[in-house]
Amino acid sequence: MAKKKNSRKALAVALGIMGVAGLSVASASTLNLTAGNEVAIGTDTFAACDTDGVAVDYAYAANSAAASGYAITNITVTGIAAACASEPLTLTLADTAATPATLFTGSVASLTNGGTATLNASASNIDVATDLGKVTVIIG
Repeated sequence: MAKKKNSRKALAVALGIMGVAGLSVASASTLNLTAGNEVAIGTDTFAACDTDGVAVDYAYAANSAAASGYAITNITVTGIAAACASEPLTLTLADTAATPATLFTGSVASLTNGGTATLNASASNIDVATDLGKVTVIIG
């Protein structure tokens, strides 16, 4: 009988330890994010170089590889603040499917062109008839 009580006690202690460990992992994995112009990770804060946003546009040309006969050739980002000069820019373009497919990802190593960045998308053969969805622009 004593053996049974000892094993129950050991099991209870082990479950208690696992419960406490599980709670500490769960609380450590919670990170609240709010929309804004800054990113906070731990105690570091990074200020945005462009606080009023940017505009994205595209140019297209005839392309026999595209079903409609026209494909996007360039994607242009304008309205980039001067404070972002010499920062890298990355742009990702996706469609509107339930699980969006990335149609294009491009980058500029260093912004130098007075608030404008143009990315060549010709090789991606993105048909202008494609229902374009989310555009993500990351500067810095």
